[in-house]
Amino acid sequence: MKRVLASVALALLASACVLPGVHDFLRGYGKAPTRALAAYDLPAMDRPARGAVLFALGDFGALDTDALETHAVPWRLAGAALVRAEHDATGAPLAPETLRTVMRRFGFLYPDAIGNWPKGAAAPALEGPLGLNIGMIERRVPRVELMAANLGCASCHAGVTYDATGAPLPGQAWLGAPNTSLDLEAYVQAVYAAFSAYGADAEALLADIPKVFPDTSPDEMKTLRSFVLPRVTARMEKIAAAGAGPLPFVNGAPGLTNGVAALKMQFGVLPAEAHARERGFTAIPDLGGRGFRTSLLYDGAYRAAGAGANRTMQRADITPAHLDGLAIVTAFFTVPSMGVHPDRVGAYLGDARAVFRFLDSYAPPRFPGRIDAAKAARGRALYAARCASCHGVYDESLTSPQLVSFPNRLAPYDTDPARAAAFSADVAAAVNGSAYGDQLVARTTGQYAAPLLSGLWMSAPYLHNGSVPTLRQLLTPAERPQKFLLGGHRLDFAAVGIDGRRDAAGVQVYPRGYAPFSTPVLIDTTQPGLSNRGHEKDVEGIGARDRDALIEYLKLL
Repeated sequence: MKRVLASVALALLASACVLPGVHDFLRGYGKAPTRALAAYDLPAMDRPARGAVLFALGDFGALDTDALETHAVPWRLAGAALVRAEHDATGAPLAPETLRTVMRRFGFLYPDAIGNWPKGAAAPALEGPLGLNIGMIERRVPRVELMAANLGCASCHAGVTYDATGAPLPGQAWLGAPNTSLDLEAYVQAVYAAFSAYGADAEALLADIPKVFPDTSPDEMKTLRSFVLPRVTARMEKIAAAGAGPLPFVNGAPGLTNGVAALKMQFGVLPAEAHARERGFTAIPDLGGRGFRTSLLYDGAYRAAGAGANRTMQRADITPAHLDGLAIVTAFFTVPSMGVHPDRVGAYLGDARAVFRFLDSYAPPRFPGRIDAAKAARGRALYAARCASCHGVYDESLTSPQLVSFPNRLAPYDTDPARAAAFSADVAAAVNGSAYGDQLVARTTGQYAAPLLSGLWMSAPYLHNGSVPTLRQLLTPAERPQKFLLGGHRLDFAAVGIDGRRDAAGVQVYPRGYAPFSTPVLIDTTQPGLSNRGHEKDVEGIGARDRDALIEYLKLL
């Protein structure tokens, strides 16, 4: 998951006490655990339950002063700035509830319930949106108290559920499902704009913090005034002088991320003119069946050290050792997505292994609409004949098919090549030469791994770059729109995907009267990295009757 907040941190080099040096104490290093984790006796929980809690709330060491230089944000400073911007635009009160309104607009979730939360475990006491982990960094010498926030697994990989009509239920989340409305690009831009609006009036920003966060302590206010704001001001001036904006690359759109560009930035190999060149967008997937993978990412770029080449996996092959190997790879994702330094990743392998035990037991929510069993049976036969060789073999169930074999096929598919090309040789060399390089193998493949289809019904838009709004359009290439709205959408259960209609200009927009729960973005598939071509030959010759039967079967996965 994606160097998403790299440039929010731009202005937020908030660990004012970080100084060059070898020893953490001398350089002012500080860290904090997610405060919500304190409610759980993790060692007493079984590994899948512990993994679920860590998946939702675990910080993996990313709430520290190092991450505050790149990814993490001083939460109360950023939150107050966002609320002030909303107040100035709409007259909303300078109050905690306004921050929720703003964050929901970016697709962050504040669920009242999590549908697959571990039984017997207390519901999480969230201080912010789900997946934005928050903790208090404290030091005695020098005296520092600073609430920091950073992304966690659940920011991207916990999605809304839907009712029987396809209407989203943003108050009910599902761990492991894709958040297809999360717009981290918009979030970064909004934080930057909110800080810019204050200009040189730092005292005005400080005065707003207690209005939005009434429990802010005097010590934190001193930390913000003495250490944080001077660096924020200096950084903002530097960005303004450069004229490049807060991020050197486009980070994506709702449900889309640009993780390779984030990784390149982390390792110092991001090329010049990255805004124009770094367009390897990927859609957030459902996480079901991950244990069947032998390598990870859309291009299969990562595998655990010592693991063999891509091969067909049966359920019996998903051993504890295999899951631990995938956990090693997954732990490395915290480097681009959370700003964890490569030499600190190994300290959290135990947490990553617990997360993979949760993922091994994970299942997406069942399709909530009606399914025509006879039509699905015809679709099952068509799937076996046309799709299984790439996307895996399922058992014969027509209620809840289970994957029994997955080929891990890696091939030069005909979809947009930008993402496969993005993981270049210099990136692989940087990863393999890092402090974590002995734990995994990074490679350039220039190809794509045929994806698992778990939770397909709730994962729209489709293809690796999220460029096709519905399964019907995927199976009928001539119907694919050039432009469509994405984010906060309702699902069309017949076409399976984003509910919409074509306007006079041919743009797929939302139905009249529908109010999205987050701010939608117009996706233009003529832009680099967003081409909607691909899979045409694979669906050639499928008539309307067979297409509809296949869609009916795919609802079950």
